Amino acid sequence: MSTDARASFVDRMRAAWRRVLTLDDSPHSIALGVFIGTLVAYQPIVGFQMIVGAIVCKIIRANVIASLPLAWITNPVTIIPIYYLTYRLGVVFTGDEPITYDDIAALWTAIGELGLLDGIVEGTRMLLDIFWPMVVGGLLIGVVNGAIFYALVRRLVTVYQSRSIHRRRESASTPVEDEVSPP
Repeated sequence: MSTDARASFVDRMRAAWRRVLTLDDSPHSIALGVFIGTLVAYQPIVGFQMIVGAIVCKIIRANVIASLPLAWITNPVTIIPIYYLTYRLGVVFTGDEPITYDDIAALWTAIGELGLLDGIVEGTRMLLDIFWPMVVGGLLIGVVNGAIFYALVRRLVTVYQSRSIHRRRESASTPVEDEVSPP
């Protein structure tokens, strides 16, 4: 990634977080939206994370807009390490036998030798074998990270809103000095 592209990405992320922190909603609702977005971001539902996050936010009355940027946690650069971590953590809690790289390579070879329909069935079975551990691991990581983000965002929004209210009160109480008084 070039320096300009990296700077542009960082600028976009800062702008997204600035928009979240300046939303016109309660600190709890905004932070809860961030929590839901974080929780959903670690789930193996690529392409549906923003939709699921928005639906959950609507149901529990959290801020939908605050949940959306978190879906970017899993992106083309981070998706493989994140999903591998969620899978490995999930395996610990589900008691499943972890699938190794050699297992995956052998399954892909076997799937390649099958016909189209049998290959789709076998590929789906393989994905279902790793899906549940990924869900469990993703929930664990999402809850922990979501709780941290919730506390941080709630505090930041509270501070921002308090300062904003204070500034508005100050500007409303400051007399205008440019007015000319009658002689």
